[in-house]
Amino acid sequence: MINIVFMQCDYEIGDANSDGILDVIDIVEIVNFIINDQNSYEENFDLNFDGIVDIIDIIKLINRIFSPYPLISNLLDVTYDFSDLGVIWNSSSDGDFIAYNLYYSNIISSEELLIYSTESIVDTSIIISDLSLKEQNWFKIGTVDFMGCELLSDQFLYELPYKQYNIDSLGNVINGSFDISDFDSAEDCQACHTTHYEEWSSSMHSYTAHSPLFFSYKNETLENHPNVTDKFCSQCHNPVAFLTGTNLSEFTTVEEFQSSNLENVIKEGISCDVCHTVTGITGTVHTSNSGAATANYKLYPGENIKFGPIEFPASNDFHNSFYLPTYQVSEQCLPCHDLVVRDVEAEITFTEWNRIPGFSMFGGIPCQTCHMPEKEDGTHDHNFIGVDMDLSIPYIENPLFEKVSNMLASAVEMRFEILGESLPSLISNSDTLSIPLTIESLTAHSVPSGTSFNREAWIELIVENNSNIIYSSGVLVETNQLLDYDDDDLLVFKTYLLDESGDTTNSVIDSFDIINNSLQAYSLRFKEYEIIIPDDIEGTINITARMLFRPFEPTFILNHHEEFFDNLPVFEMYLIQSTIEIE
Repeated sequence: MINIVFMQCDYEIGDANSDGILDVIDIVEIVNFIINDQNSYEENFDLNFDGIVDIIDIIKLINRIFSPYPLISNLLDVTYDFSDLGVIWNSSSDGDFIAYNLYYSNIISSEELLIYSTESIVDTSIIISDLSLKEQNWFKIGTVDFMGCELLSDQFLYELPYKQYNIDSLGNVINGSFDISDFDSAEDCQACHTTHYEEWSSSMHSYTAHSPLFFSYKNETLENHPNVTDKFCSQCHNPVAFLTGTNLSEFTTVEEFQSSNLENVIKEGISCDVCHTVTGITGTVHTSNSGAATANYKLYPGENIKFGPIEFPASNDFHNSFYLPTYQVSEQCLPCHDLVVRDVEAEITFTEWNRIPGFSMFGGIPCQTCHMPEKEDGTHDHNFIGVDMDLSIPYIENPLFEKVSNMLASAVEMRFEILGESLPSLISNSDTLSIPLTIESLTAHSVPSGTSFNREAWIELIVENNSNIIYSSGVLVETNQLLDYDDDDLLVFKTYLLDESGDTTNSVIDSFDIINNSLQAYSLRFKEYEIIIPDDIEGTINITARMLFRPFEPTFILNHHEEFFDNLPVFEMYLIQSTIEIE
């Protein structure tokens, strides 16, 4: 065991026979050297560095062989006030002590950096200024002996400060340190961040506090699960209300809620401080059989510090600014965009992204690239473009319509081909035409994602001859028409939640199972249509395939807010066409 330890230290000094091991053979070699070469000097045998090889060096070597490790020091405490770093460790009692080395790494870089070293054995604390920590940080203290062997302590994990809270069995926050006054209203940010405020105001982050659909959905949840109050919904749709114990159960409509005496920051839904006081990465929301809220947030509001992705933020008179690189990674979108209920992966946009090979390790394309794209001025779009929009107005008038359309248009590609099989250039009457179709996802999560059980994406295929349709699948006469699910050729991408009885449900809190027919991230889906060419046609056959999408099934809108029915958009995600000659 002693030999193995010293091979790890890679000693040269004292290793008289150069075998990488300190043992009795080295003692014999040095004794022979002292006896036979009294007038000579060998630097590697001089263990006490006094310029003489003598009995003292033999004693040093024996002591180190019998006590092979430097006596370890351990880290005791790390503190940080976003300016000064304080580190305390215990003193080594190793008589052969030479130095302490303090090492640092973080969630972004695993490289261990030497940030402090001292040769004083009583020097067991340090304050370091101007070191910018990240969300998760690791420290080690190394104790070095006179022979250059360094023994490292266990890693000490230090997370940035965040306010603590506990959740009871019904999802209520207890023993919490949050107060409504900790959070600034978005209106307080407007003067300096006008564009960001305007973009946020039209975003779904803001609309969650103005959405009649959300309130209808929340009321249904409360009616069926009164014990969980509003917390199951508000844990993500109104985090400030959730964290401060503000009960929103009594508000059944948007009008009641917005006209209440609640603080503005509550009535703003997901406002600036929900995101810009995050100091730590959390995880997926796992909801138990009761449906109680379990969301875990690491926020540090009320300290006059705003966190964000700008490495060198400009100073201002209103608040301090602190750079955190994880504002540029997908984990920043947790916990709100990953929900598992009774082990059912109900809304798992982050998990879908994280399962792409290499993405969890190397970051891949983060959510912000598509949903908060960088603008010409270097800032990021705060519309948080997704697929949802305010349905209380005609979709063509919605300020997000064009951005949503453009994003969806880049999500997939299609081609008339399956594994080398393509469309023929000629076809005869009465022959069977095979139309091979490949749908390729260009998206880093499933299509659809999020509340995919309420959404629909599908393939519309139309085969025409002289403007007469001879075959069709997935065609809507009107945008709010129901899809024909009895069509055996209909290719639909969505999920289906199943309740305790095995019936489909749109209530995520009631989900006990899921059927997932979504288009997985960066995957291929194949579909082959077979059509008999009529005898009485001539000329050409024109084939058009489109992938279409709508954020809600019409039945969901009819069940919750029928007045929005005509405002439900259908987006074209991709279109391809081809022509075949009839022989």
